[in-house]
Amino acid sequence: KDITDLPSQCKNGYIVRVANSVADEDDYFVEFKGTNGRDGPGTWEECAEPGRTITFDEETLPIQMRREANGTFTIHFNIWEDCLVGDDVTVSEPSFIGKGINKMLFFRNRMVMLSDENVIMSRPGDFFNYWPKTAVTYTATDPVDLSCSSEYPAVVYDGIQVNTGLLLFTKNQQFMLTTDSDVLSPNTAKINALATYNFNYKTNPISMGTTVAFLDNGGKYSRFFEITAVLREGQPEVLEQSKAVSKSFPKDVDIIANSRENSVIFFGKTGDSKVYAYRYFSGIERRLQQAWFQWELSGAIQHMAMLDDALYVVIRNRDVDTIQKFSIKIDDDSNTLVDDQGTLT
Repeated sequence: KDITDLPSQCKNGYIVRVANSVADEDDYFVEFKGTNGRDGPGTWEECAEPGRTITFDEETLPIQMRREANGTFTIHFNIWEDCLVGDDVTVSEPSFIGKGINKMLFFRNRMVMLSDENVIMSRPGDFFNYWPKTAVTYTATDPVDLSCSSEYPAVVYDGIQVNTGLLLFTKNQQFMLTTDSDVLSPNTAKINALATYNFNYKTNPISMGTTVAFLDNGGKYSRFFEITAVLREGQPEVLEQSKAVSKSFPKDVDIIANSRENSVIFFGKTGDSKVYAYRYFSGIERRLQQAWFQWELSGAIQHMAMLDDALYVVIRNRDVDTIQKFSIKIDDDSNTLVDDQGTLT
C-alpha cells in the first residue's frame, strides 16, 4: 500500500503496484533496478503498468520532411517517445490516438496537435513526447490535453498564435487557449469561448501584423472578417472587411496568399480563373485606406503563394500546369504595358 513498505533488496526487474488507497486514480507502478543489473541491493523506479500499450504506431502519425545541406529534401519517420509510467487510468493516451489530426502548430515551445474537439500539446522543448514524466503528480513540463466544450460541435480545425494565447477556430466558434500564470502547464491552461462566427475550415486564418483575419463560408457568399482587440478576458472586435464587395466575393474560396509586408491578401478558388485581392494601408491608430480588386488569369488556379514581393500562381491549361509570377512591386524583371489609350496596366 505504501512505497516505504518495499524492501531495499529484491530481484532485478521485479514490478509491484503501489495502491496508496482504495481509489484507482492514485495507483502507480515501480520496478526494482538492481545494482549493476543484478539481484540484491538496488532502487525502486517508477515504470508503466505491465502489458499496457506504451508505443505509437509511427506509420500513422505525421512524418518529417527535412531540407539537407546540399539542397535536397528527405522524408523521415519521427521517433516518438514511449510511455514510461502509469496505467490507462493515471496516464491515459493522448486524445489524437484513433482520431485524425486536423492541424499541427507550435505554441509556447510545444508542438500542438488539433484533433477532433481536443488540443493536445507536447512537453516543452520535447516535441515528440506526449507522455508525463510521472504518474504520482502533475508537473509544469507535462503534456497538456484540453477539450473545447460548447453546445455546438467544436471540432478544432486551425489556430493562430496571438499575444494573449492561441486563437482556435471551429466551424461555428472561436476559442482562446491561454493561462493566467507565467507558466503554461496542465494545471494552469484553460480554453475560453471567444466569438461565434462561422469559419471556412478549408482555408486558414492569417495574421495581418497586429490583427487576425479569416473567411466565413456560411452564407451565399464568402465573408472576410478581421479580429482586433483580442484580449484574455472580454469579447474581441470583429469587422467584416468584405462588406463593400459582399455580392462579388464568391463562395467556397479555398486558397489564401498573404503578404503582411505589402499589405495585400489574395484569394482564389481551385479550378477558377479569378484572383480576388484585398489591399490595405494602416497607420499607427487606424486603417487609413483599403480597397478590393480582381484579376482574370489565363487558366484554372491550382495553388497560390507569396514569396519575395511576388505572387506565384500555379495555373492549369489543357492539363498542363505552369507557374506564373506577378510582382507586387516594380522590379528589374517587371514590364509595363500601355494600351492605345495610354492607360498603364
